[in-house]
Amino acid sequence: MRRNLFVSIVVAFSMLFLLTACKSDEEKAVEMFEEMADIIDSNKDDCDKMGEELEGWWSDNGDDLKAMVKDADKEKEIPKELEERMEKAQEKMMGGIMKCATNEKVGGVFEKMGDM
Repeated sequence: MRRNLFVSIVVAFSMLFLLTACKSDEEKAVEMFEEMADIIDSNKDDCDKMGEELEGWWSDNGDDLKAMVKDADKEKEIPKELEERMEKAQEKMMGGIMKCATNEKVGGVFEKMGDM
């Protein structure tokens, strides 16, 4: 159950990043998503550390991300370069997500993200 929630949030989260209103916000959102992917990938063998680093990342970026999602232009065409970067980031984090989906710290961060 928690694994499905975790994967669903990541997919939804990545799509929301792509739907931001202007080029600078799009780029910023993709960079934040890539940072999250780096945290997940680099800590895939230590789920508690992953959760702690994701918590810090969310504390630093959560308010900005919520604002971007709220103001997103869902009809806007997504530049191919940004779409490709998002796909690479998603692929990078999948191993860590599958390993740590049931970790309480990691799941707690993704539950916060689900409230966007």
